[in-house]
This record gives sequence, C-alpha cells and structure tokens, in this order.
Amino acid sequence: MIKVQDLLDGREKMFMRALVIGSTGTGKTYFSAGFPKSYFLITEPNGEDTFITIPELRNNVIGLDRFIPCNEDDTKRVFDELNTACDNARLMAQKGEIESVVLDNLTYLAENRWIYINRYEPEISPSTGKLDARGMYGKLARWLYNFTLMKLLTIPANLSITVHEKLESDDVMEKKPDKLSPIVPSILGSFRDDIGGMLSLVLYLGKINLGNGKYKYLARTNLGGGKQAKSRYPNLPEVVENINYQVLKDVILKSIGEVK
Repeated sequence: MIKVQDLLDGREKMFMRALVIGSTGTGKTYFSAGFPKSYFLITEPNGEDTFITIPELRNNVIGLDRFIPCNEDDTKRVFDELNTACDNARLMAQKGEIESVVLDNLTYLAENRWIYINRYEPEISPSTGKLDARGMYGKLARWLYNFTLMKLLTIPANLSITVHEKLESDDVMEKKPDKLSPIVPSILGSFRDDIGGMLSLVLYLGKINLGNGKYKYLARTNLGGGKQAKSRYPNLPEVVENINYQVLKDVILKSIGEVK
C-alpha cells in the first residue's frame, strides 16, 4: 500500500501527466519541451525543430527518437522500435537518467497504427469476405488504450502526450451525452473519447494574434469553450496564459501545502 502521507512528504514520487491538445502552432511541443530531463518519442517529421532552435528548451531535452515509417511495410519496424524505446525509457527513468517522456504526436501515431492494422492485422467479415472496418477500428482503440496505459503511464516519469484537435462531426455528436463540447482530440477511432480520463491534465492550447508579429498563448484547463479540458489540481485557473511546467508544479506544491 502506498501511504498518502508518503506522497505528501515526497517519499513517494508524484508525476505530472498531461494530454496537450491544440491546432498547429499553438505551442504543444514548446510546452512539452519545458518538462525536465525529457525524452521525446517523435512521430511527426521535423518535430524536434521547435526545441532544437531554442536553448532554454533544448537544455531540458536529454534525447529523442523518431518513429516515422517510409512505407506501409515499414510500419512493423516502427512499432517494434517504439515498444523497445518505451521499455528503455522505463529503465532510464528508474535510473534517474530522464524525468519526463514526451509522445509528440498521438494524432500521427494513431494514423500510422491504422496503416499497420490494414497491412498486418486486417479483419475479414466471415459473412461477406470483405474487410470488417468496424472490427479494425475496435482493434485500433484497444491498441491505443493498451499502449497508453502499459507503455507510457507505467513509466515512473512525467508524461506529456501531444495531439491535434478537431471538430467532431454532427452525426457523432448526436450520440454523445455531452453535446456542448464539439472540439475533441484528433485521434482516429473511439479512443479520443476515453484518453482524457487516463491523465490528470487535459489542456487545450490556443493563441491570439496581437498584431505586429506578437501572440498571446493560452491554455484551457477546465470544461468550457466547447472543449472538455480538465485538471485534477484545484488551484489551477480555468484559463492560464503562457502555461509551463513550473507553473503546474507550483500549483501542485501549493495544493499539497494546503492539504498539510
């Protein structure tokens, strides 16, 4: 049994786990690169350009690996290497060599897994002899759940998972109990409805053009604005400007201090 007091006193480590959602250019990679001693698992071409060119971010990043297939057959190699990388990340975290893991970006990872399933694990309907798309989408959702839970969330480290956002279709929204949050994670298949419950933070990032080449960066941390953001940390404002790891850490420490 893990005693609550051990968490409060720091004898048992607490980790920050965040799903970071936003359209292109809203600062998902920038925010994630602020996590200390991070290891990036990159699925988007040139994803490292954001932090390589900024010294204060680059200094936080211990290393990176790319998981980008060059054709359909190559997806097998990519996912084999990704599994190995996650296992290595767990060992590095246990040794204190890294403190954070960043998956950048889950949108592309889900699309690549769909390509993998079509190539290596197609489902054939016994009644029609044709591809069973519904069964394959189910397989995709189960794989994404297993990967997120067993390969990422079991690593003893901070975690940031970046993902693009999308506007849910009217047909799908009609079937949902919450019809006021049409902006959702851009994850292929039904897993986009489930992933938010697996992390303590679901952040929706955005930016406002102030003119003259200047922007204000914002993070929604709780339900509103058509987005199902959330925070398990009570002292975090609903909308935060220029959010970063230190801001979040200070909120967590403040909450722990109030508990004491």
